[in-house]
Amino acid sequence: MAAAPAPPVGRRCRPFPPTKWRRAGFSHYTGRACSSHSSVHPISEPTQPRGTGKPVWRPAMELGRLEYLQALVTEFQVTDSTEAKEQVLANLANFAYDPSNYEYLRQLQVLDLFLDMLTEDNESLVEFAMGGLCNLCLDKTNKEYILEANGVEPIINCLSSSNEETVVSAVTTLMFLTTPQSRAQTTALPVVECMLRFSLSANTRLSNLASIFLQDYCSPLQVEEARNLSKHTAVGIPLPKD
Repeated sequence: MAAAPAPPVGRRCRPFPPTKWRRAGFSHYTGRACSSHSSVHPISEPTQPRGTGKPVWRPAMELGRLEYLQALVTEFQVTDSTEAKEQVLANLANFAYDPSNYEYLRQLQVLDLFLDMLTEDNESLVEFAMGGLCNLCLDKTNKEYILEANGVEPIINCLSSSNEETVVSAVTTLMFLTTPQSRAQTTALPVVECMLRFSLSANTRLSNLASIFLQDYCSPLQVEEARNLSKHTAVGIPLPKD
């Protein structure tokens, strides 16, 4: 089977308004502190050396980035507000879109946080956690961590979500996580059967993605076996709601 092309690029989660502590202290990790009472260090603006045309961030930028992400994680851990948790997790998922944050997110154990949230009853938390993992697994180190942490199973379980965004992120993440070693799990028979059903969905976005999965990540034998199984059973992973 020919080498599979790269799956779609990472995904951003739907934005949320800033949490209360963000409004009071820090507008964005690439901006400046907006209050003298903020516990986050101000971040320097980039400088542009002559002749290079490229900005170079000062050391304070990296310190501010880590502290800002730490503040997000701490906010998630200490708040009792479901809305605040959703806002923070959405922000973390969006920061996972930037490769510059990968090392910090690993240091802060955000990958474990995302994996833990996949089993929550709150659909928004699952959506944002799945989106964050989808962004993080573009990186080889993150991919290996997720695989070693037995992350494939909870990701497969997300295929049964009624939330379209969660399902799309789960399918894309399974693509990213497919390696010669993990292929048996990421393209297991129930997964292939699920993709066959998704490929017939009236939801064009989902059907196109499932078709790519079947064509580029599954062998013809796997697809035929799943197709034969589908003829003899009515049990399957339900389609997400439109």
